[in-house]
Amino acid sequence: MDGKFITDIFRRFDRNHDGIISKEELLALFDKIMPDFKDVDRLLQQMDTNHDGLIQYEEFVVWILGTGSDRSRLLHAHADAAHKKMDRLRESQTGMKRTMLFWSQLDSEKGRESLAKLCKDPPRGALSVCCAVHALLRVSGKRIHWKAAEQMMADPDVFLAEMKAYNPYAIPAYVHQSFEHTLTLPYFDYDRMVDRSYALACLGSWVIAAVQSWKEAKQMVPLEAAARRADAAVAAAAASFAEAKKLPE
Repeated sequence: MDGKFITDIFRRFDRNHDGIISKEELLALFDKIMPDFKDVDRLLQQMDTNHDGLIQYEEFVVWILGTGSDRSRLLHAHADAAHKKMDRLRESQTGMKRTMLFWSQLDSEKGRESLAKLCKDPPRGALSVCCAVHALLRVSGKRIHWKAAEQMMADPDVFLAEMKAYNPYAIPAYVHQSFEHTLTLPYFDYDRMVDRSYALACLGSWVIAAVQSWKEAKQMVPLEAAARRADAAVAAAAASFAEAKKLPE
């Protein structure tokens, strides 16, 4: 069980962030993640080794690294709460859903026809939009010329497959920094561009959605890490319990 996990769970208890856990804070958290738990007083006595009515961080560490059914139940409840928090945030995020929406529009008959026209006769702003698309798909911060944009879209099946496979977690910050100053240009506004080029309107909106999904992925990273730590703690506790059962009485 690593120190970061212990800090994670201690902070969940320590709601006012004063470095100690009071009985009221114990009650508040257990009421939230383990509402059927009724032995808070007994648990407080177990944790509070200096008998001052409060739980210091050091006391909490000793307890969480120990054994017992209460500890095991708490670890499971904490892991469950960590996953639920992660799932709630993921469900509220719309970036990837919107990337798939604009990808599907480009993959339609209308979208593919417009994409072919875009390659042959690019309207004003096409290069700015395609530079951003290229940066995201090829994970590059370099500005490209129109010939490179044409090559990127030359095979629509390959190009659309790349768009569909876009992974916001794989994009470093410098890629976004290379084109973020262009996102306020009218070429990324669907309503302004759709009459000029349906494909360009979809591509520009896909870029905006892809950037949003990248920001949302950054929000997910610490929650995913916390959930993994919680799962690892549960597994470690189960292993310790299994080893203890093997010992002769």
